[in-house]
Amino acid sequence: MSAVSQPQQALELDVFACPLDGVNQIEASAGTGKTWNICALYVRLLLEKDLGADQILVVTFTKAATAELHERIRGRLAQLAHALDTGEDGGDPFIERLLETTLGEDGALDPETAAKRIRRALRAFDQAAIHTIHAFCQRALQEAPFAAAMPFAFDMEADDASLRFELAADFWRTRVEPAAARWPGFATWLVESGAGPAALDTQLARRLKKPLAALRWDGVTQPDESAEAAAGECFAEAGRMWAAERDAIDALLRVAQPALNQRSHKPEAVADALAAWTAHFAQGDATAALPKAALKLTRTALVKATKKGGATPEHAFFDVADALEAAVAAAEAAQRARWLALIAEWLDMAPGELAERKRTRRVVSFDDLLANLYHALHAHPWLAETLRARYPAALIDEFQDTDPLQFAIFDRIFAPGGPLFLVGDPKQAIYSFRAADLHTYLAARARASACYTLAVNQRSTPAIVDACNRFFMSNPRAFVLDGLDYYAVRAGTRVRAPFVDATDPGPAGDFRVWALPGGEGTLLKRDAQAQAAQACAAEIARLMRGAREGCVRLGETPLSPGDIAVLVQTHRQGSLVKRVLATWGIGSVELAQASVFSTGDAEQLERVLAAIDAPGDLRRLRAALASDWFGLDAGALWRMEQGDGDAQREASAADSADAMSWVERFSRYRLLWRERGFAVMWRTLTRELRIAERLMAGADGERRVTDINHLAELTQARASAQPGIAPTLRWLAAQRLDGGGEEAQLRLESDRNLVQIVTVHKSKGLEYAIVFCPFLNDGGLREPPASALPDAREYHDEAGDAVLHYGCDDEAAEHAARQALREQAAERARLVYVALTRAVYRCYVVAGPYLSSRSTRESRRSVLNWLVAGAGQSFDAWLDEPPDEAALDAAWQALAGGPVSVAPLPAPARPERLAAGHDASQTLAARHATRVLRDAWRMASFSSLTASMAREEAGVAAVPDDELRPDHDALAAVAPDGEWLLAEAVAPEPPDDDILVFPRGAAAGECLHRLFELSRFTEPESWPRAALGALHDRPVEAVPELAARLPAMMVQLVDDVVRTELVPGMRLADLDPAKRLDEMGFLFPAPALDLMALRRLLVAHGYPDVALEAGMLAGFIKGFIDMIVEHDGRFWIVDWKSNHLGTTPDAYGPRALDVAMADHAYHLQALLYTVALHRYLRGRLPDYDYDTHIAGYLYLFVRGVRPDWRSGGEPAGVHARRPERALVDALDRMMEGGRA
Repeated sequence: MSAVSQPQQALELDVFACPLDGVNQIEASAGTGKTWNICALYVRLLLEKDLGADQILVVTFTKAATAELHERIRGRLAQLAHALDTGEDGGDPFIERLLETTLGEDGALDPETAAKRIRRALRAFDQAAIHTIHAFCQRALQEAPFAAAMPFAFDMEADDASLRFELAADFWRTRVEPAAARWPGFATWLVESGAGPAALDTQLARRLKKPLAALRWDGVTQPDESAEAAAGECFAEAGRMWAAERDAIDALLRVAQPALNQRSHKPEAVADALAAWTAHFAQGDATAALPKAALKLTRTALVKATKKGGATPEHAFFDVADALEAAVAAAEAAQRARWLALIAEWLDMAPGELAERKRTRRVVSFDDLLANLYHALHAHPWLAETLRARYPAALIDEFQDTDPLQFAIFDRIFAPGGPLFLVGDPKQAIYSFRAADLHTYLAARARASACYTLAVNQRSTPAIVDACNRFFMSNPRAFVLDGLDYYAVRAGTRVRAPFVDATDPGPAGDFRVWALPGGEGTLLKRDAQAQAAQACAAEIARLMRGAREGCVRLGETPLSPGDIAVLVQTHRQGSLVKRVLATWGIGSVELAQASVFSTGDAEQLERVLAAIDAPGDLRRLRAALASDWFGLDAGALWRMEQGDGDAQREASAADSADAMSWVERFSRYRLLWRERGFAVMWRTLTRELRIAERLMAGADGERRVTDINHLAELTQARASAQPGIAPTLRWLAAQRLDGGGEEAQLRLESDRNLVQIVTVHKSKGLEYAIVFCPFLNDGGLREPPASALPDAREYHDEAGDAVLHYGCDDEAAEHAARQALREQAAERARLVYVALTRAVYRCYVVAGPYLSSRSTRESRRSVLNWLVAGAGQSFDAWLDEPPDEAALDAAWQALAGGPVSVAPLPAPARPERLAAGHDASQTLAARHATRVLRDAWRMASFSSLTASMAREEAGVAAVPDDELRPDHDALAAVAPDGEWLLAEAVAPEPPDDDILVFPRGAAAGECLHRLFELSRFTEPESWPRAALGALHDRPVEAVPELAARLPAMMVQLVDDVVRTELVPGMRLADLDPAKRLDEMGFLFPAPALDLMALRRLLVAHGYPDVALEAGMLAGFIKGFIDMIVEHDGRFWIVDWKSNHLGTTPDAYGPRALDVAMADHAYHLQALLYTVALHRYLRGRLPDYDYDTHIAGYLYLFVRGVRPDWRSGGEPAGVHARRPERALVDALDRMMEGGRA
């Protein structure tokens, strides 16, 4: 028997009188107070069953809905508690009815007992069992982990795509590749069909989405092992015959031409067939499909093409061609059978293997929560009893969106005794793409103890309610599927402000149908949709003008843009409406169900991050810069392309420098990402490149900036969970394919009071004063996506059970396709219902024909027309041959009357821009900040402490502390304005391979720092690798001729530095590698550092003054020390400086270095490093003493450090100093907030 063949008769629900036992299904039509009734049932269960707040299970399907239910139920309990305490119901009908029934004279409770139970529930309401379905399953499993064979501790993952793909890749390697190696034809077929691990992953994902669907393989046959060889033999025979007889066949067909059909076998078609056979044999693939043109020369085709009374041309090749066609088809069938056999094996083993890998790795996805609880309930009956005792009653909200697995869980726990209330509206079941299964609702209804309906619409005016009743009762099978009926509703007594439209040009109902032109004036589909959008925009503009004049209002309040919604079905339709509204000067905002990963900006983000990952790859870089994010024109991109490869030699120096500046910029972003994380990098990139400012200049600027910020937020969350550039890029690519989850849904781009453009899916549960539906007449039904691989047909059988049918023959495929179309159309009808029931006061609907593929058939068979004109027909007949335009027009006219008016679509009008609604004379401006505002607590470094110095010199704004780079020449990587020009003659230019001609700038400084970090000073053979590694990790800008010399320069630099005697008796080349520490990071608290006192302390001890900001630093000081070395039991701080000070030894002499140290406040940096080392050693050396163990600091200006360069008797480029102990102790105390 069909699960939906005998629906129970539904009774109108009296929520205060219905029994509280058994399994009850409540159909809550749109606007009938579903949440109000759930609250009433909750209160009755709490009072009459004496249950606690933690004993009544309330389940819904989204976090937002859970939060709303929690708040509404708690608020209702608080109102009731107040009423019982004061004896006043406040005119609330809910409390009035409760006092009349449950708490009345004939009720089960006295008010005092009821008040105690209500107060008890309120005290414990933080433990109320109001959950999403996944949260409930997680709690149930945590209480009984052994029953589900789950670990006590596990990591929750929203998506298991990476693990699924890993499993698919393993299966491909171990099972598919050996089969392909055994059958070369199968290998070719796999390649041509686009098969791969991704195809296996798709099959598994669908299976996991529908775990209880029946897998049917009745059309799958065993592969014919001889088919491939037979096709090869037939191909060889046909090829030999063709080579010998081709000309004879041509001559034969010329003679037979008059006897052949001149449409299918005209001379040109025969010539094409001959050429197709020649090309087919030339390619040599025996199992390749025969070209369509070649099939005209099979005997079957020639017999069919022979005119009546004519003689069919005879040749042995025609029979061989027939045989070859059959052999190729048999070989194709064998390959498909092999693939399906592998798919069957895969779907049999993969779910269990995936679950096992997750257990091993202690990972659980959201879907696993449901599956694990389902299996645990079936394996351990005691678990259902435990949960039933834990939750004696349950209310399931939005039950129409459930699936077989979810219902099976609740059915196992609560049926048949209950009380279990299944609340939902099957007419609003519109989420099949999330695996919601309406047939589950219908099957549950057949098993329910009682079925109820809510029949009073409190949302809409009587006119709208009446119009919807007329609309959906025109066709007894409006919703296509058996068992899904429309119950008339009546308008409630809700008091609402009246809608006044004094500018309405003529008499018309509040439910307005605009008909597109038919006959000779029928429009193409795209033009029809454009005109529909224009008509809606013109009407919205009229309403807005009237509202500003006080003629269009809700009560005494003018109608606002936010009271109006335009409902669309796709993001593309929404974009069309948004553009049209903009031409009328009407602001709008989109609220859509689409994923942010499906937007163009998601693709651009992927390109930009790929370019950051490999900044030296100019192809990636150009792909990223081609976006409108960066504002480059085609000419700039073309010049960059000329700079790629050998052509770069001929490019101008300016163009080359421009390209390399982008390479350096993206290299810096890569470094920021690696060292500071994605968020810091992204904030720096968007600020420096002014992306938001550029995009906001466009018409859709708010939308795009919202999407980009949303994408960045999701990317940051992923990068925090799994750091690294490569994993983040893989995740982003997967999200763009899969679409992401609920958190990826497009966000509202503005909170201003604007016209709402909302997808029908997103509008569910919302209401709007005025609703426009311009595209409900779209009759296009989606065909299953074409695939070269054999795939399953998805449908529901006659019993309402979900089926995945593999290996369908033609008849079964046709049945499955027709059933899928039927289900798709049924959901389209439910979408129409959701759309039309959003309106409170007025609804506009566009109907009528349009042209698609030069026919109106698609528009005529639309579900909108089916609702009005489909009575008395089967839906299959409707799909095959919908009524003509005249019949449809008559049906629409018959619907007119009362609140429904049918009129032609208003003629296109020239857009008249709506004037801005604010007072332009009042321009608001923020007051200019005159001082730097600091957070009470912050993270500081040498770079941020001295940032004011650099800003004063450069005249730039402050940079937030957390966006400054580590202290690698952060403020001094560029050369000073002038070199040290001494009294003697100007020095000659250095040789081309000297480190003095190494590029300058921030990137160059980072590169040289990286060089010394990678170099093993005692192993010269490692230096070339270190140079190449530094150039790879920290690319620098250089013209090709210079770039080729950089590695040699860098190797020579290391050799010069390590062989130079830095202080008497110490060379880096002689140091034990075990006594060297690179890039030591430090972080110590500075709870109350007085910056002015710090300046005074430096001056008092003979150090130059430093320009620091006034005030206190409360927070932490952090940094990185380039290198610490131990020599003769004493520790030196070594800092690499790449500053270009000149080209002579004296330019790097003591006087020059003193000036450079002072100009860039390096002495403050050195003192901070000394304090850090002082604290570090004090905590690690038992006998630590500053005078004994601290040798001092060495600041090496490496371009001038060479064994043979000296100035004033000292090694050039070496600044050595040891701070006094008294100064270090004073700094140490000052950092802790004490006095120096």
